[in-house]
Amino acid sequence: MSRLLLLLCFPLLLLAGKPEAAWTLEGNGDVRWHKVTATGAYLFATDAGLYAVSTESGQYLWKREDMKKVPEFAVEEVPGTPLLFVADDEGKFQKSTKLFALDIMTGTTIWETEKLQGSMADLVPDYKHNAIVLFSAMPAGKAKLQVLHLDLVTGNANWDLQIDAKADLYLSEKGSKFSPRMDLNGHAQPTFSGDAMYVAYAGLHKINVKTGKLEWGYAFDVTEKSFKNTNASPLVANALVYSSAKGVIRAYDDASGALKFTSADFGAAIPEMIFDSGTVYGRMGGVFLDPAKREYSIKKPIGVVALDAASGSLRWRYEGAKESVTNMFLDRGSNSILLADAKNLIGLSLDASGNKVKENYKLPLEFKFKSGGAKKAAKMAGRFALGGVRGLAQKDKSGEDEPIALIPRSDGQLIVRGKQHLLLFNPKSRQTGWGSAFKAPGISNFAKIATIAAFAMQYGAATSQAMNTQLGTSENRWANNQRFTALKQFDAAMSKRYSANAVNDKFAYMLTDVETEEGKGPGIVGVNLETGEAERELYFKDREPDYVVDEKTGIIIRTHKGKGTIVAQAVE
Repeated sequence: MSRLLLLLCFPLLLLAGKPEAAWTLEGNGDVRWHKVTATGAYLFATDAGLYAVSTESGQYLWKREDMKKVPEFAVEEVPGTPLLFVADDEGKFQKSTKLFALDIMTGTTIWETEKLQGSMADLVPDYKHNAIVLFSAMPAGKAKLQVLHLDLVTGNANWDLQIDAKADLYLSEKGSKFSPRMDLNGHAQPTFSGDAMYVAYAGLHKINVKTGKLEWGYAFDVTEKSFKNTNASPLVANALVYSSAKGVIRAYDDASGALKFTSADFGAAIPEMIFDSGTVYGRMGGVFLDPAKREYSIKKPIGVVALDAASGSLRWRYEGAKESVTNMFLDRGSNSILLADAKNLIGLSLDASGNKVKENYKLPLEFKFKSGGAKKAAKMAGRFALGGVRGLAQKDKSGEDEPIALIPRSDGQLIVRGKQHLLLFNPKSRQTGWGSAFKAPGISNFAKIATIAAFAMQYGAATSQAMNTQLGTSENRWANNQRFTALKQFDAAMSKRYSANAVNDKFAYMLTDVETEEGKGPGIVGVNLETGEAERELYFKDREPDYVVDEKTGIIIRTHKGKGTIVAQAVE
């Protein structure tokens, strides 16, 4: 499924302002899954139907009780459009699917497709051509892909195409033990450039999205065992298309598809590529999910490799990162590629040449004790440097953990994020600000939840930025369609939550043990990203919390299995 939804599964960023909300709702049956949409609605499903509720008031926005037992993997949202997609995969073996497009504000059906072959494997927005690309496949370990390009307003098919090269399908986390799901949510996302879409599910294929013609394609293995997202999305630059697969970078002529070079094998994974001034930078290794084991593990070697973008010759290879590595961040101000390992924040010079790499700086990641003001909650572990954990799949017994992501803020600074720590860094001054760490709470699946949260914070920042590029265009694209009766409400909701002025990255949520007047135990704190202080907190009263967060209002919504009760509270 679309990785754009990762933010919606576990949203983390908050806006300034004290949240004010508390309500209880009796759902029509046990809540099977729930999430907060980009518009701010609380979306949940029971066996009796699909429902949307206002996160602030607890009032129903709409009900679709004709859509019963809708699984989580069948629902997709495309940020920047007023649509919510629901796939009806029919039959025991999901051999066919029907796609419904709902008005996300009213729940009414805008359009629906005829039955399509296979089940929905991925749904990708094509913003430039006002379309959605549906990838369907027969549910098997390997499968040919059917590609359908649908007009977002009408649902009419612009074209369909079959990619004969078989793609590996991954076990979806949204499935269950009794109802497993296979899809493409483990591959690099397609890249759009001009009128072309570059697909890396089963090698590399270039498709003209205006005509549906396969212009060229190559089939090769892109999967690293069962680990997800070990390869980067195709990179298009200077009339070349770059692909990374199983530690190898390839470059193809964009026009003809001719292979220009194949790099050396740099290890198990190159999940990220950046092009800058004639150089392609690839991150080696990182933290990856094995869905079969439902665990995150560190894959090595870890570091950065730099190639001449035209010839593929090695400029330099950096393997000075220790035990962990985050995503890369290109900072032209300090002329550096930034990344963090288990103990340091590292800036690698962009001017490196002659197969040598220079560290512009290497700063230790230290975290200082900070009090949560007058609150007793979220007492931190004191001053320490990161280290001690040799893999995120291991249980965190020390309270220490390694950085997972670098998250850029709107003010030019970076947040270094781990499962249980946060640190502020200013690339311009090369100075670290506050650093905060939190004790891991005693709940099951904590490491998994916290790791997802760290990745979601990173993806949330990218999604917020992407949303701003789409806002302001919706009304022009959709105004002539009279079926959208709530278009103005949609535009108002999206502008309020994702306007450029609203994206301040003010708070982040962390799971930890809290102590309040209501009790002591697992809870959540809101950390002010300006100061690093834990200013908000909520005690769960439940050692197995099932909750989502409305990142824009600070409202936490929890469910209780077997009770059908939904409770919303503000983190105050």
